[in-house]
Amino acid sequence: MDFESQYRTSQVNGTISITTRQVLDEDLKSALEEGEGELYLTCIPRDRRSSPEKIVQLASELGEIYALRFKIDYAGNSRGYAYLQYINPPLKEAAMEYLPKRFLQMNLPIKVMTSLNKRELLLNQVQSLRPWQVYQEMRKIFPFAILRVYEYQSGKFIYIFGYRNNDMAANAHQTIRNTIRRFGARAHISWLCRKHFLSGHKLDSPCCQKLDENHMLLVTSTDKYCFTI
Repeated sequence: MDFESQYRTSQVNGTISITTRQVLDEDLKSALEEGEGELYLTCIPRDRRSSPEKIVQLASELGEIYALRFKIDYAGNSRGYAYLQYINPPLKEAAMEYLPKRFLQMNLPIKVMTSLNKRELLLNQVQSLRPWQVYQEMRKIFPFAILRVYEYQSGKFIYIFGYRNNDMAANAHQTIRNTIRRFGARAHISWLCRKHFLSGHKLDSPCCQKLDENHMLLVTSTDKYCFTI
């Protein structure tokens, strides 16, 4: 396998990414960026036997890899998990059966599961700031795809931020945690479970309001807003 000619490697903070060099159809690329066919690899050992390059080499025996996002700690060691996608998303099902056996043949106790592909974070207990101010502050901290705002009591809001894929949501979660004080002493950021009744996976919300080019609401509502960016 000519690794360098097929894949490029990069690192941003705690993620080592190995991605294909192949030029893909835009529709396929968009679906993959949204998390199509994503697998979750866990129980990855910390030693060099389980380097991201080694995982890609083994996984690519089944088909060409689109991306591996391998999580590391501050010392550069594996944090025990990674996300894997094939260029051909339907290979996901075959990979869930094939890869655990192949990893065990190489004495790697790596488990392979369907990725939940969590994309939403919930911000609550915000003090002083109004929804528009929260929107502006969050735009400075980390880009998001959609914001849903719910007023659960008069003048009290919860904010649900949606991201394009799991990796962006995880990076956003860490960044927001580091700057959470700007939303008040009691502010809290957490993952929104896909099974939650407010999850975007369950919600086909009719309340979405489009923003104009200056990010101003075109239509207002009395109890909730969706800001789609």
